[in-house]
Amino acid sequence: MQGHGAQHQKISPASCQERLWYAVKTKPRQERLAKKNLLDQGFEAYLPCITLRKRKLGKWQQVREVLFPGYLFIHVDTAAQAIAPVRSTPGVSGLVRFGNLLLPISDILIDHIKHQEQALNGEATAPAPTFQPGDKLAILDGPFAGLTAAFSMTRSSDRVMVLINILGGEKAVAMDINNVQPAS
Repeated sequence: MQGHGAQHQKISPASCQERLWYAVKTKPRQERLAKKNLLDQGFEAYLPCITLRKRKLGKWQQVREVLFPGYLFIHVDTAAQAIAPVRSTPGVSGLVRFGNLLLPISDILIDHIKHQEQALNGEATAPAPTFQPGDKLAILDGPFAGLTAAFSMTRSSDRVMVLINILGGEKAVAMDINNVQPAS
């Protein structure tokens, strides 16, 4: 449950420290808006994101996505900042509570999340997936869309050579790496 005013808000005994992390529930798909508005109010806001390779508009692209959809974290200086305005911030649904208690999140947990975010993003920026000779690939676009091919070799960072069974035999065809994916 969420309290409706600063006077009803119960804060755990750990709140005697000056700077504490809290989890904030955001409105659907409004994490970035909430973060911007919280930053504009002087809060330190942390929105963990991850870079993923996704297929968009027929091409593999790197996209940034929120690691915990619907949530972000704020670091509050309890001696100098009132936390009550957070729940009326555009993009924010409320603070995460346990009953009426607003429990802080440990610096250790936030540091762990930051470390994991960095590790995940390091892996996500790896080059395009590599194939082994003979791997079965589905052709996604172009004149051979819908056919299955066998990977032959990489021609460049964005071109591959595949073998397609057409016209009574295997034919080598070069194509854009974005037009193939592992066959399921």
